[in-house]
Amino acid sequence: MACTAGAMLLAAALSGEKVTSYPLHQLTDWEDMILPLARDALAHLAMLPHALLPPWPLACAMPLLLVFLTIRIWRWPYRYGERRPVLEQKCILLSVTLIGFAWLVMEGASLRKMLPEWVETMKLGLRYIFTAIAAAGVQVWLVRFLIEWENPHDTETDGDAAAALEHTFARWQGVAYLAGFNLLWMSWRWWQLSTPQSVGAWWWVELLILFAALPVAVAAAPGPFWQQGAAALRILWRAAVPLFLLSITALAFLILALYAVEMGRAACAGSPLWCMILLPLNALVLAMLDCWLLLTALLLMLRFGFSRSPSA
Repeated sequence: MACTAGAMLLAAALSGEKVTSYPLHQLTDWEDMILPLARDALAHLAMLPHALLPPWPLACAMPLLLVFLTIRIWRWPYRYGERRPVLEQKCILLSVTLIGFAWLVMEGASLRKMLPEWVETMKLGLRYIFTAIAAAGVQVWLVRFLIEWENPHDTETDGDAAAALEHTFARWQGVAYLAGFNLLWMSWRWWQLSTPQSVGAWWWVELLILFAALPVAVAAAPGPFWQQGAAALRILWRAAVPLFLLSITALAFLILALYAVEMGRAACAGSPLWCMILLPLNALVLAMLDCWLLLTALLLMLRFGFSRSPSA
């Protein structure tokens, strides 16, 4: 939870986006606030299964992880696939790894001086791509970690995270396809935020809810990605009732939490010292709520979505 809260604060500090706060007199009118708070809580809840941690700036670690993945696939190919990867797959892995380090160089150079417009455009495009990969990898790793925790292979708990990372590496092709899906909804979200009056927000929320089980299917269901997509719909159908009941409770808690955050932010608007104290506290509260809600949802999908909890 502390890592999630820290990631939220870091993402908010590096995003450069201005936080839209509600005035204090508007917050005292609950009837006027319930609709926007419910909308924000629903969007937050829909995005939770796809991105628990803000993937930026955690995406900066992706090139290093791609180095480990590429070396291990080349060295132990049958550990990460049913057959040895073909030359085209090796070239793609190597190319993506090199592009990742080139992107990190662009990010570092942009901190020191203004880059040409075409370089800046390329840098932002690569940031979106590696952010999508990071979001996919984190969610698949989290599901595998829950599976390892439910079905431990030994009494040592320290190896669960490493075993989950190993299984995530073994599903690298599914993670790549999932990153493509993440890129789709992230682009949709960017378009919706740039055009606030559009109806794209509701379609975006419905898309995320419809494919809420996709990271679980990529992490637990065998087969190619299209079969994992079908498995995600089956998981969502089998766990629909408990997930619906959970979502009602989660939505109520999120509305109250967002209201408390906005109330504290409005009350401390004129005091920088209190704002510095309040920001980590708000992030910790939201991170604790997000972690418990997501872990509960994942356990429900693993328990009800399969005939038994998958172990591979």
